[in-house]
Amino acid sequence: MKKKKSKKKTSFISKTAMTVLTIILIILFFCIMSMVEKIQGTARVVNYAGLVRGKTQRIIKLEDAGEPQDTMIADVNAYIDGLRNGSSELDLVCLDDRDFQDKMTELAAYFEDLKAEILLVREKGYENTAIIEKSETFFKICDEATGLAEAYSQRKNFRRVCGLRVCPQQSAHDQQQSWPR
Repeated sequence: MKKKKSKKKTSFISKTAMTVLTIILIILFFCIMSMVEKIQGTARVVNYAGLVRGKTQRIIKLEDAGEPQDTMIADVNAYIDGLRNGSSELDLVCLDDRDFQDKMTELAAYFEDLKAEILLVREKGYENTAIIEKSETFFKICDEATGLAEAYSQRKNFRRVCGLRVCPQQSAHDQQQSWPR
């Protein structure tokens, strides 16, 4: 009789432990999925920053060849706006990084200059404009913005993976880098 009671008690403890462990695994699964979603959000920003750079170079090449690219220009405008403000349509998050946001403001302003130069290319031909020089400058700004997005993504993802993100205090460097909330 004692053995039956002991086996029932052991069986109850085992089932309870398995239930608790299963619940913990389910919670961990959802936490990991949430973390992956956040990592993908910053990765998309890096990808779109690179798309702005590459697509703009393609626009310049085709415009120089006499092929207007109004649709691609509108796409790049949407990408830049999404990178600056976030975009549900493009599934872009807004990075809370002052350096990145400042660089995106510079990039948006320079893209306006580049579009004005594209109009001159359409009127006068690329040989009679500064389109090549301006596109090179824009490429460098895009390159810097992409680098800032990559650095931000690596910092944030490192914290998420290492569990440091749950700490309530930020380092002095992070406080300087944070975009106003």
